[in-house]
Amino acid sequence: MSDELTPHDQAVQAIADFDRTMHDPNRTVDPIGQLFRALGAASAQHAQEARAARTRWRNRPEAKAARSRAAKKAAATRAAKKAAERAAWEAEAERDARVPTVHCPHFDFVPFGSGETECVLAPGHAGEDHEDVDGHTWPSDDCTEDDCGEACGY
Repeated sequence: MSDELTPHDQAVQAIADFDRTMHDPNRTVDPIGQLFRALGAASAQHAQEARAARTRWRNRPEAKAARSRAAKKAAATRAAKKAAERAAWEAEAERDARVPTVHCPHFDFVPFGSGETECVLAPGHAGEDHEDVDGHTWPSDDCTEDDCGEACGY
């Protein structure tokens, strides 16, 4: 087959050659094999032309510019999402690691039971009852507004 023919023209030519060869009483070639070879060559040329057309279409300047814009937008979106996730993670870590900078100097740490006992002036301490659940007692004059001041929030 000629390379100047289009794949469609090659297929038409292959069918015409098949028909002529089938009806030739002096044929020396296999007409079915010849038809399949010719159709295969036409199909291969068509596939090659289609790949070349797709490559030309993808490599147009406007197509390249659109892909570049889309890639930059996707990269910016990924960076923003990653920064937001990082900020959320850091905020959570900061919130979890937050330790009060001031505390009542009259707190008593107990390594068993309830842990820290509460300040005498904290809400819930009524009158002269300053006994903790574990039996720790607070003298009523240990923690006053004058002693603790801003440390206890007074």
